[in-house]
Amino acid sequence: METIQLQNDVFLPQVVELINEGHTVTIMARGNSMMPFIKDGRDSLIFSNLNLDIRVGEAVLAEIHKGVFVCHRIVEIKDGKVTLRGDGNVQGTETCRIEDVKARLVAVKRCGKYYDLRTSKVWKIYSFCWTRLLPLRRYLLALYRLLAMHQLPQRWQRK
Repeated sequence: METIQLQNDVFLPQVVELINEGHTVTIMARGNSMMPFIKDGRDSLIFSNLNLDIRVGEAVLAEIHKGVFVCHRIVEIKDGKVTLRGDGNVQGTETCRIEDVKARLVAVKRCGKYYDLRTSKVWKIYSFCWTRLLPLRRYLLALYRLLAMHQLPQRWQRK
């Protein structure tokens, strides 16, 4: 199978259009903002339409600026605004309007395994725990990078 790469500002509006037509769309994860549980280039993300109301704790595809999309977890919904944060982020958040949330992440395919985020106990436990560990994320992510990704912080590297 041949792979093609498109810029997000061209590709993702087409994805949203397909989702609005009722299709489920699978795309390869790009970026590290949802690390350690969704990894760049390894995991496939499966998005579907928003049948029901969105809730805090769900991962969604949202357009935070014209043509700029992110797949992040909802941390707050207030006064028609949605605040999002990637699981791999310790401080930064993005905001958008409720109507700018375009799709719900419903499943992740990783290394041949399929995780339905609506029914998977593993993902539900992860979501519950990880969202409550925000003060410790900096250290947990550093440990993950050190052990799993073999990436030492720059200040620890020999020159």
